[in-house]
Amino acid sequence: MKKFTIAAIAMAFAGSAFAGDQDSADIHFAGEVQTNICTAALLGGGTSVQLDPTDVKTVSAATTDSVMKKDFTVSLDCTAQGSKDKITGASYATVTGYLAAAKGTAVNASTSALDNTDVSAAGAQGVGFQVQNKDSSNAVQTFTTADRQAKVIDTAAPMLFNYNVGYLKTGTVSGGLVAADAMFIATYQ
Repeated sequence: MKKFTIAAIAMAFAGSAFAGDQDSADIHFAGEVQTNICTAALLGGGTSVQLDPTDVKTVSAATTDSVMKKDFTVSLDCTAQGSKDKITGASYATVTGYLAAAKGTAVNASTSALDNTDVSAAGAQGVGFQVQNKDSSNAVQTFTTADRQAKVIDTAAPMLFNYNVGYLKTGTVSGGLVAADAMFIATYQ
């Protein structure tokens, strides 16, 4: 046992003997873990936007602009913070928000529509969901950071991000159920 201890001590000292011609610097890491700064939710409550039913012929004609559009609004509420200074010591002034495809939902490469995730026997084929940003001249969303929209942080009233969603042809259309998921991402600056 004594031989092992002596060997370990000798190795510890040996390591420092080789460091004589090296420079070193201390590095300090720091960060902050915050609770949600603001709360994002669909205006009116819930987590789903339900489109009205339509038919194969109507969707088959929707090759560049979606049909059966339904408006929805994402509310980003920072009012619980009371003032911008309480959001954090970083004094954030703006927030950018955009929609991204949720895990399990793909974005159609040729149409930028969210592909149908209902792959059951009851699922429709060749149909996706096109989302447009109403605050940005109905720009078609690509579900990337390129869609970011900046707003000045308001702690007196919720900030609203306005969209519409509709069915869009993504291939040969067949009838059935259509589903997809997206998430709203907010980044504070």
